[in-house]
Amino acid sequence: MRWPIQRQLLVPMLLVVLLASLLSSGVSAWVGSRWAKREEYDRLARVVATLSDANFPLQETVLQKLAGLSGAEFVVWDAQQRVQAATLSLDSEGHTRLKAVPDAGPLADLSSNPTIKIQGRSFLTAKVPLRRAATRPLSLLVLYPEDRWWTATRGAILPPLIAGGVTTLVAIALTTWWSRRFTQPIARLSQQSERIAGGEFQPMLLPIRNDELRDLTLSINRMVEQLTRYELQVRRSERLKTLGQLGAGLAHQLRNWLTGARMALQWHARECPLGEHAESTEMALRQLGLMESYLQRFLTLGARRDDAIRPAEQLEVSLAPLVEEVLSLIRPRGRHVGIEVFWTPPLSPITVQGDRGELQELLVNLLLNSVDAAAQRESIDGTAWVRVELLETAPSLARLRVLDSGPGPSKVIAVQLFEPFVTDKPEGTGLGLAVAKQIAESHGGSLRWFRESGTTCFEVELPRLS
Repeated sequence: MRWPIQRQLLVPMLLVVLLASLLSSGVSAWVGSRWAKREEYDRLARVVATLSDANFPLQETVLQKLAGLSGAEFVVWDAQQRVQAATLSLDSEGHTRLKAVPDAGPLADLSSNPTIKIQGRSFLTAKVPLRRAATRPLSLLVLYPEDRWWTATRGAILPPLIAGGVTTLVAIALTTWWSRRFTQPIARLSQQSERIAGGEFQPMLLPIRNDELRDLTLSINRMVEQLTRYELQVRRSERLKTLGQLGAGLAHQLRNWLTGARMALQWHARECPLGEHAESTEMALRQLGLMESYLQRFLTLGARRDDAIRPAEQLEVSLAPLVEEVLSLIRPRGRHVGIEVFWTPPLSPITVQGDRGELQELLVNLLLNSVDAAAQRESIDGTAWVRVELLETAPSLARLRVLDSGPGPSKVIAVQLFEPFVTDKPEGTGLGLAVAKQIAESHGGSLRWFRESGTTCFEVELPRLS
């Protein structure tokens, strides 16, 4: 059986409030009724005491006035039970019933005395002797209307009962409202959990109150962030897995074609009058070498790498000659699309430790990306350009920047720019920047990008050799 938290909070609180209210109202009503009865009794007792000690004749006019003060009816009669004075008219039946009233002596609690009915009204009765009767013994019959007695009692009981009822209703309303302040955020958390289970990873707005529910909301939002990152990692892993499967199927044929193309080019170089040292032949062979390197990188893209390159691959690499070599490969493509490539070598050599082939591939990917971006739009001064900067940012870091005058990545892919297969180029594969970032991180460095003053900048930081 389901037992909602609202009921778990509401029912015990209401039971406590109801019990306290009923107990308070009951005690107040009981005390009030006792006080009202005592008040009525004391007032009647004072009037009876005045009459019993009176040294003046108790005529009907006197009795009528005292009856108006006390609310009771009085009958004076003698030892032979004859009526001497009365505040109400008595018939024979009423006279007979009055004879049955016992002698009570001093006025006692009327509620314990016998009740008689006269002229359709019920009276609480008492019989008190008149102590100062001059000539003959007389008695005073006190007839107190029963309805007046209970009216006084109800007047004392009803106010605390009504107050208790109103208090109970207010307490129920306040308790219900207060319990909803707790249950509604819990219900929203439950709905958010259902959405997360359905794959909708959206954070929740934080409650205003700084309490445990706010802490729980923060925990859920952190879980959403972790699940989002995990989902991206899973998707990336799936893409890399697919890439590896495709690459394994194509590797054999691509290598055969590449080997055949290189052999044909070398054979042509031997037959060509200019020989193997012709600039076009050297460029073609170097491009084929790069193609082979890209193919190998393509096949190992999904493989797991350590955070640092292997010791066997750790060599001292001077970055300036590496940049010069890569620029010799990139400039012909730049000139073909009308892009100027600027480069100023640093005054002092900057060396890093790593794999020269991988660092060359990193720089080639960044430059090709920038050349393609610059070809899409001219700069403000009417030229399209790419600039390479090599800086010493700290004794332990080398910074390599590739800047271009292109429009920059679109907002759609800006956040996922370094993810595999993410690209906004119609002919692009989305692998160049992903490979570049992987190479930078495998060398203990980093790769980031930003836009500044209409220029797109890709910045690589690598640890320098001390």
